[in-house]
Amino acid sequence: MSAGSLNLDAVSFEHDPYPIGCCPAILPEGDYQELLAHWPARELFEFMPKLGNKYSLSEVNRPEHYRRFIAGTPCWKRLYGEIKSPEFVANVLAMFSRNQVDLGLSRVAVQRSNDFSSWWQRLTDPSLRRRERLRTRFEFSMMPADGGHILPHTDHPTKRVTLVFSMLAAGEWQAEWGGGTDVLRPRDMRRNYNQLNRQLAFEDCELIRSYAFVPNQCIFFVKTFNSLHSVAPMRGPAGVMRRTLTVNIELLSQ
Repeated sequence: MSAGSLNLDAVSFEHDPYPIGCCPAILPEGDYQELLAHWPARELFEFMPKLGNKYSLSEVNRPEHYRRFIAGTPCWKRLYGEIKSPEFVANVLAMFSRNQVDLGLSRVAVQRSNDFSSWWQRLTDPSLRRRERLRTRFEFSMMPADGGHILPHTDHPTKRVTLVFSMLAAGEWQAEWGGGTDVLRPRDMRRNYNQLNRQLAFEDCELIRSYAFVPNQCIFFVKTFNSLHSVAPMRGPAGVMRRTLTVNIELLSQ
């Protein structure tokens, strides 16, 4: 697995109410199967009730377990290295640009050349206005098929892009269990401006579209004031987990 191994060519976008893309076969099949076979053990995860009914393993949640697992699992260590690389960020931003999505980062982040080292140096240069810099974060996430969910939210204000990779084997998940990523709008439009990531109740939201939970798929979306999304309570059997890998590209100011 090398930098740039993600297949970004087949992504299809919707732009209303906010930019969101769906890409099948995001990872090479051999790499995908190896990552699935080495998914972290459940006991490494932290339960996150404030988000809904979900378990997380990340740089923030159980960081010591996270670092140890990444360091000791070669296939995940390779993917981690790719996601943390400047090439990864540049490729994702370029994909959004090709789909008519301007993230406001082109002045410092989008280069016409392939000189990624120069791009990264410019992006992290402290002389840039507001000393802006990008970083990526990488989270393993699981939700139980019997009732697992994520409440409607718009994401933290520092986030610019979120990628959600579905991590499941063929035939492992039944469509009637749910588990899709839902795009929402509030029923009361006075609550539509939600830059600070206020959670809403499911009954206070209207479903616009849903992206089914299927193998080796990636959902891309942009953080906006109205980027409301969720995973509705699932209706599957006990003991089965909805597994995803969540990657965030964040803009920080110093």
